[in-house]
Amino acid sequence: MKSEYVVFCTSCGQKLDNNFTQWQRRNPGGTFEDFKRNACFTEDQLPPAIPIKKGKILKSRSLKEKILIVVITTIFAAVGSWLGSAAVTALKNNKKTDEKVLSEQWVKKTYGTYQLTLETPWELKSSTPPLLPENIKRMLEKMETFETSNDNQFKVGVIEAKYNPAEIGELNMQGAADGAVNEVKGMQGVTNFVYSEDSYSVRNLPGFIQRGTYTQNGYHIAFINIGIVKDLNYWQVMVLSRRDDKVAEQAAERIIQSIQINYPS
Repeated sequence: MKSEYVVFCTSCGQKLDNNFTQWQRRNPGGTFEDFKRNACFTEDQLPPAIPIKKGKILKSRSLKEKILIVVITTIFAAVGSWLGSAAVTALKNNKKTDEKVLSEQWVKKTYGTYQLTLETPWELKSSTPPLLPENIKRMLEKMETFETSNDNQFKVGVIEAKYNPAEIGELNMQGAADGAVNEVKGMQGVTNFVYSEDSYSVRNLPGFIQRGTYTQNGYHIAFINIGIVKDLNYWQVMVLSRRDDKVAEQAAERIIQSIQINYPS
């Protein structure tokens, strides 16, 4: 266990019944090191595996697909946790969005190596990507993240990633879709998590859109999450705000309508 964000077994693809988030709820104040020490096994403690011929593993497409889903879900679970935590911090710092946000000049800018263009009330700044286990990081060729300041009335986050073709043959759309929302849903203090999911596209690039609400530590939060997948590239835009902030809701719709991706046909 190398990361507190892991919620699926990297061997079999099954969800871990006793992941760190669930364990921490039962053990308030417990750290990730406490969790590893008290609830995890070391490799030496595991029973010996039944020998399997190497060729059989390589030919087992279902196993490779399971591992791929785990990898993608783990990455975007970390992203969901990063943005979810940042959103609560932003909401603590600010009141509802002022209506003048809708009439002021917005910033239109192209972000990152993989050319995602967005219009937002405030410019997004490059930020440190969420921590990932080493075995997951090697699956990525590159990952970039951008976000609005916590001084703004609502939170906008952008993630761009390209996967390593030597490690992954094809991206799994549903793994990406499930990852972010599952981790936000499983964060400490989150209740009343409800969302819907529909297909979505940007310039014929396929993707999904998720809209939902949840409560965390007394804060009522609404979110829109968009993911776009093409070949080995992934783009994600997430907007989080107070649930009753109608101005932020209008701004979020305008933001997602502005998304452009300069990807060769």
